[in-house]
Amino acid sequence: MAEIEELEQVEVEEDRFIVDSPEKADWALYKLREANNTIEQNKKLADKNHERIDKWLEHENAKANDSKEYFEGLLQEYFTNERAKNPKFKFSSPNGKLSSRKQQPKWIYEENKLVDVLKDTEFVTSVPKLEKKLFKDAAKKGLDGLSIIGSKVVNTNTGEVINGVQIQEQPDKIVIKTED
Repeated sequence: MAEIEELEQVEVEEDRFIVDSPEKADWALYKLREANNTIEQNKKLADKNHERIDKWLEHENAKANDSKEYFEGLLQEYFTNERAKNPKFKFSSPNGKLSSRKQQPKWIYEENKLVDVLKDTEFVTSVPKLEKKLFKDAAKKGLDGLSIIGSKVVNTNTGEVINGVQIQEQPDKIVIKTED
C-alpha cells in the first residue's frame, strides 16, 4: 500500500511545472504579475462596490432613522403624559415595552475652585488634581466632614458650602424596547 502511494506522488511530481531555465523563470514571473494584477483589480472592484453599498445603506437608513426618531418621540410623549397621571405607569405589548430607569445625578465640577477649596485634603493630589470619585463618594456617604444638602456639598464641620460643585438631578430615562 505504501509503495502505491509513493508511486502516485512521484507521478504527480513529474507532472508538476518546474522552473529550470531563464525562460521558465520569466514566464513564472509573468504569471505571478498577472495574479497580482487580478488581486488588485478585485480589490478595486470590491472597494467600489463597498462604496456604492455604503451609500445605499446610508440612504436607506436615513429614511428608517427618521421614522425611528418620529415614533420614539411619539412614544416618549405618550409615556410622559401617562407617567404624569400615574407615576408607576409601565406599558407592555407583544411588540415591546415602555418603562423608565432612574438615573444618577450629574455632578458638574468647577475644578479650579474645588482644587483651591480642597487643596489641603486627600481629594487633591500633590499635583493639584481633584480626585472626583473619592470626593463624590465621601460626600455621598457623609465622610470627612462632607454632606450633600439639596444640590450642594457642604462642609459639616464649618457649615460652609463648598463652591465649585453642584449636583444636578437627572430625569428618568425612558427605555423603549422592541420584541424581536
